[in-house]
Amino acid sequence: MATEDKILKVLICDDDSQDRKLIRHYINLISDRDIVVLEAERIREIWAALEKGRIDLVLLDLQMPGKSGMQWLKEIVENQLAPVVILTGHGSEDIAAASFQNGAVGYLSKASLSVERLSQTINDALDKWEQQLLLKGDQEQLERLISRDALTGVLNRREVMKRLDEKIRQARRYGEGFVVIMLDIDHFKQVNDNYGHLVGDDVLEKIGSILQQRLRETDAAGRYGGDEFLIILSKTELDLALMAASRIRKTIMKAKMRNTGAHSFKVTASQGLTSYVPGDNKRLIIERADRALRIAKIAGRNRVRVEEFSTAQV
Repeated sequence: MATEDKILKVLICDDDSQDRKLIRHYINLISDRDIVVLEAERIREIWAALEKGRIDLVLLDLQMPGKSGMQWLKEIVENQLAPVVILTGHGSEDIAAASFQNGAVGYLSKASLSVERLSQTINDALDKWEQQLLLKGDQEQLERLISRDALTGVLNRREVMKRLDEKIRQARRYGEGFVVIMLDIDHFKQVNDNYGHLVGDDVLEKIGSILQQRLRETDAAGRYGGDEFLIILSKTELDLALMAASRIRKTIMKAKMRNTGAHSFKVTASQGLTSYVPGDNKRLIIERADRALRIAKIAGRNRVRVEEFSTAQV
């Protein structure tokens, strides 16, 4: 078992001191694991233990003061703080089912508590938790493969357009403004012609990395097509978006690209910005950002330009 070679930190959450003493006694009799036991009976003690450091397993009584064990279970599971085994004075199938439905990885009645039962429950719970983490990791990897552009690491076109749809819905419902940036690498065809497509791929990968580093977690960047990137700045006014775009432009301009001979060269990027206005749809927003990008190109490239809202009908 993967966890048997490390010291386990087990947190007993129970407002009955005698029950805690009994559970600690049984844990100390478990010989196949090195276990450190912590105890908590009040809300602040439980939070202090969870926030202080790694907890490998929580043994949680259903009857807790101030907040029920089931409420604690939901909160611990939602925040992925630790695996939880529910303890009850007198168990029932309904309570067991509710515990597992709310995310518990184990269930044990105190009435049938013994060293063997407790040891087996801990082993099974940790195995189940490990499997859940593996499945979650596999799911996250799958979601990343589906949503990310393999070369640049930013969102692919399908996913960034999906994010744009979501932002439009949020804006219509909650009045949350946002800004869209269309970014294009200047003279990218010359990079491919002069240095080859492998170097061009390296440039695209570098730009993708810069965008991910410069944007907030609430923002989104995706590869719109070829050497074009679509950026969505959440809850952002146009003046602040211009500052963000300017920082991106300067970072790209200063970045060193390398050709196959390890000689460095530089690239620049042009950007077109537009902000969401009531009545907008996806097509109108992208058209305005694209017009602003063309203006930046015409003006000499390595520039940021804004396309204000026009009276075009939705």
